[in-house]
Amino acid sequence: MMRILQLNLNHCEAAQDLLCDTISRLRIDVAILCEQYKNLAPPNAWLADADGQAAIWVQGGTPVQERPARVHPYFTWARIFFFSVYAPPRLSGIEFSALLANITEEARGKRPLVIAGDFNAWSTEWGCRTTRPRAPILLDSLALLDAVLLNTSVVPTFNG
Repeated sequence: MMRILQLNLNHCEAAQDLLCDTISRLRIDVAILCEQYKNLAPPNAWLADADGQAAIWVQGGTPVQERPARVHPYFTWARIFFFSVYAPPRLSGIEFSALLANITEEARGKRPLVIAGDFNAWSTEWGCRTTRPRAPILLDSLALLDAVLLNTSVVPTFNG
């Protein structure tokens, strides 16, 4: 069984240091990260987006079979097709839609597919008090990929 961790590091050095220890202790195979403190250099199997906002870290010497041909801002991917996404709150509705269009284009036809990250989208469908404009855009994009959202209202995505 593959062990996957998804985490927003909030550009915090201490959080990234703790992540290194946690990955080793819990034997995590793949970490899907947002807002990393810094990108790791080889020999780490580390894929990052163009802006240093999203990363995928593969553990245990498992080689990354395929890497993106071009680097995009706010997301990166690796096969099994993992997409790590960070959609900062500052993105306008048009920019958010464009980000999801880029992800949809890149992800179309790729299987198995995991899209994870921090979309800064709120919806009553996954336990928020209100639905904000990003939520329907996100759900429509996932529908184009025949993908489902795994958030549930009983498991918070943020504690603090």
